Amino acid sequence: MESLSIKKLADLDASGRDQAVEIFTDAFLRSLQFMSKDQTRLTRALRHAFVGDQFYTAVENGKVLGIFAYSTNLARAFSFDKQIFQKEFGRIKGSLIYKVLHGELGKPLDFNDHQCYFESVATAREARGRGIATLLNNHLIAELDYDEFILEVVDTNTSAYRLYEKLGYTEIKRKKQRLFPKLAGFNERIYMKRGKG
Repeated sequence: MESLSIKKLADLDASGRDQAVEIFTDAFLRSLQFMSKDQTRLTRALRHAFVGDQFYTAVENGKVLGIFAYSTNLARAFSFDKQIFQKEFGRIKGSLIYKVLHGELGKPLDFNDHQCYFESVATAREARGRGIATLLNNHLIAELDYDEFILEVVDTNTSAYRLYEKLGYTEIKRKKQRLFPKLAGFNERIYMKRGKG
């Protein structure tokens, strides 16, 4: 992994930013299918929403291999534009998509100043099992000036849950998925946290 570098999304060119969005849409396709099953269309519709300074990427030989975003009580990793969704999906569906995504990923977090929330962790298919998420996690914890790091994993993603346990996270609560758990692909969201050290 010597040729791997970690860069903010804001420091990538347009191709690198598109690769990052493609990794996101591939990893979260099941959750995004209410928008479209066409990954190219999803990438095009979501490209605008990624806040460049809140996303970190692992890059090797010009190829983005993983993404890791963070949000705080002052800044979220996503900023959605309703007009872009309306242009892509039509006025009514675009407005509905905006409402759902803003409610899930755009609303301010009720966190303290010393807390940080990790989200949108994903690795390119061809790079899975190489420790990319671990590398990004460790980099952000070292780089960011927060005392407590919180993340969420769904109950069906047991490999991610085990990874986060190895990285020092402990479970703090579970929240049932009330709306369409079969469609969402999980029954509970599990929240985990760890400290700086």
